[in-house]
Amino acid sequence: MGETYDGKILVIGLGQIGYTCSQYLKKVGLKVDGYDISEQAKKRALDDGIINKVAKNFSDYDCYIICISTHKPENEFEPYMDSFFQLMETIGKEGKKGALITIESTIPIGTTKKVLEIVKHKMHVLHVPHRYYYKETKTHGVNQLRVLGAPQSCCGKMGDYFYSKVLEIPIHEVHSSDVAELSKVVENTYRYLQISFAEELKIVCDSKGIKFDELREACNTKWNIDILENQNGIGGHCLPKDTQMFLEFSNGALPRSLLETAIAVDLKYRAHLMKPPLLKEN
Repeated sequence: MGETYDGKILVIGLGQIGYTCSQYLKKVGLKVDGYDISEQAKKRALDDGIINKVAKNFSDYDCYIICISTHKPENEFEPYMDSFFQLMETIGKEGKKGALITIESTIPIGTTKKVLEIVKHKMHVLHVPHRYYYKETKTHGVNQLRVLGAPQSCCGKMGDYFYSKVLEIPIHEVHSSDVAELSKVVENTYRYLQISFAEELKIVCDSKGIKFDELREACNTKWNIDILENQNGIGGHCLPKDTQMFLEFSNGALPRSLLETAIAVDLKYRAHLMKPPLLKEN
């Protein structure tokens, strides 16, 4: 168990990120309140005992852990930050001076600096992108190595203490919040490219009468090759949205991006799944 922490903690957003975060906080012996616009999410967190109570407002807390969605409610593939910044305005007005705001949601470049301006540096602000893999929680749970970036050194020191000493989460600190923000976006964009290549390879194999699984297994015998399984298209809350974030960030740097082709391949692959494969018998 980490160092004793007497501050009041509020997790805002009790979906997948906030739920697992609150679950870990309870595991290390901390009491945490929660908040979400979803009645279902609040009820689940209360029923499962991972939060102490649902917050009625944002005053009198020493640490705010931001875990809200940053995509449009009606389109998880498109980034949407309006609700996020409205939340920051409210915390800036109601929050306690000197409190810590740690953003675990995936956010566009420059967001952490903007939040510091919104709260007028009345509070410390940092970005620690959430990492969690539900199939391997022992090695890739909430307490795996995390990136931390802050717009000011005082924010970084406070964040490093909270994560390293209180939560006992190993930290890789970068020199700016911009790098931390981009690291999460790039991780998911890279993953998107990897999946897209597997999708393209599957389409090619089916069209040429080659067994994709057998070819993949053969290639992956080499130590530095890891072709992914083909699945049902690239979905979920993170990869499509974060890939779009990177496209918007990189706009103008190159005349054309690999990602544009990757997105087109994913669309073609989804259509390809509707057709039966033409495999030759060996």
